[in-house]
Amino acid sequence: MNDSEQGNDRFFEVTSTGSPLSFRGNFYHSVDEKGRVSLPADFRKILKARGEKSVVLTNYISEGSRCLEGFGQQAWADFERRLKEKSRFSAKLQRLENFYLSRAADCPIDKSGRILIPNHLRTYSGAEKEVVFTSSIYGFRIWDSRVWEHIFSETEAALLNDPELFADVDI
Repeated sequence: MNDSEQGNDRFFEVTSTGSPLSFRGNFYHSVDEKGRVSLPADFRKILKARGEKSVVLTNYISEGSRCLEGFGQQAWADFERRLKEKSRFSAKLQRLENFYLSRAADCPIDKSGRILIPNHLRTYSGAEKEVVFTSSIYGFRIWDSRVWEHIFSETEAALLNDPELFADVDI
């Protein structure tokens, strides 16, 4: 399967060299028997430009399907900082902590550009053999390839049925 990228630099932060600071595209990679997977080279370049040597992964649900959500270290630290501004007695915050934060794992990038997806996250997401890294506004997601292909097909069918589907997102 081919890797694909799309986007327009005017919508994304760039470094002084013109390299994007936002993850873009989708990339298929295999998970090895130990649970290691190569981060897409484009993602590694962005992390390197930020001086980051690991990513944070946690469980996530998108469009009713399980996947993993990933962030660079600084983006995760910023997220945690914003959460600390909320009331610690908020029931919604406690649910977020129980579901999202409790499962978060720091995943160092090895010399070969791989991360080890912890077993509890691989099991949760079904990311056992072939996965797809997809960009998101805040970071990236990791999907079992079969789940991603279903999600993409369903979204495409919805868009073909209703070309105005994304009209409310217009910027």
